[in-house]
Amino acid sequence: MKIKQILVGGILSGAGILVVSIIFSWLTQNIWQYDVMELAGMRSIEDPICILYFVYPWVLGFSLSFVYPYFEKGLEGTSITKGWKFGLLMWIIVGITSAFLVFSSMDYPIGFTVNSVVGSLLDTLIAGIIIVKTFHCIK
Repeated sequence: MKIKQILVGGILSGAGILVVSIIFSWLTQNIWQYDVMELAGMRSIEDPICILYFVYPWVLGFSLSFVYPYFEKGLEGTSITKGWKFGLLMWIIVGITSAFLVFSSMDYPIGFTVNSVVGSLLDTLIAGIIIVKTFHCIK
């Protein structure tokens, strides 16, 4: 098991996901005028459990970093090409299914759905590239 690559990949991709998701969430919330923290079903920002919402980038980053070695040999191309291919595959598995579930079961604003679909694509693409680069740089 490539523990060092998984740990570093998880930390770095989590940071990348955080930056991308903050920027894209800000854009979607300003274009479609909604506040994610005020949507029905969201915990209050004062609720201590709500801190877990902000840990999500690293949960996703470590998860993707953990499964990458199982896909590594099946991906061809440069590090960036392998990264976006891995990210795209993970988006299809994780992002699309999650966005579909939320869209089909909750009455959230369209901006939230756009953020769920496109934001998760951006998150998994940047994470995939960071993880592949990390695995190639750290031996």
